[in-house]
Amino acid sequence: MQALKVLRAAEYAPYVVFIAAPSPEELKETLRNVSDASLERLASESRLLESAYGHFFDLKIVNNDIDETIRTLEAAIREMSTTPQWVPVSWVY
Repeated sequence: MQALKVLRAAEYAPYVVFIAAPSPEELKETLRNVSDASLERLASESRLLESAYGHFFDLKIVNNDIDETIRTLEAAIREMSTTPQWVPVSWVY
């Protein structure tokens, strides 16, 4: 997260995607062999990251379904790669 503070400056404009953990209940259905404490810790850490650094995120994807998460991420990448971006004049010359 410290790198985001450095990269999100006037010279750079990264597109930051946060893939959030689903709720512990959703995780239980997917990860049957993982302890409840581990699932709760994962969800808690995801919430803490979002609350502390959410203002750096351009897109948040809740990973409830891996296929849907991948489709959403691919769509965001396609959109970013086809949308004109501002770049400093020093990069052009």
